[in-house]
Amino acid sequence: MQKSVSVPRHLEKVVEAAGEALALSRAPYSGISVGAAALLGSGRIIKGANWESPSYPAGVCAERAMLSAVFASGADAVIVAVAVVASAGGAGMDISPCGICRQSLLDAQNMQGTPFEVIFRYGGGYVTLDSAAELLPFAFSGI
Repeated sequence: MQKSVSVPRHLEKVVEAAGEALALSRAPYSGISVGAAALLGSGRIIKGANWESPSYPAGVCAERAMLSAVFASGADAVIVAVAVVASAGGAGMDISPCGICRQSLLDAQNMQGTPFEVIFRYGGGYVTLDSAAELLPFAFSGI
């Protein structure tokens, strides 16, 4: 894990795309918009945003929306990096993936067989992880 004040240069595009995904968010209840983006091995970037429903908990987190879009894009989609950003009232805020999203990101990494970087804003800077496994050290590994 690395913590830096600024976004590492090689992750700038995916963090920028996650920021753009904030505009796709639907968060009328929490007021917290979350955007996620995945940088694929092909260089393509796929975005996702949180979507809240009045039939709580029927909404979906940005990370899982993004992962669904990655999987729908084709079997050859290999994730290289994932960025997650959040905003409340238009102001950026610290965030890290929730427990379900941590497990989902790890599942995606395990399915592809190679680690990917994860970056999010936290503690006044950015946290960069070399692997989704760092998000969930005691992960559920299935049966």
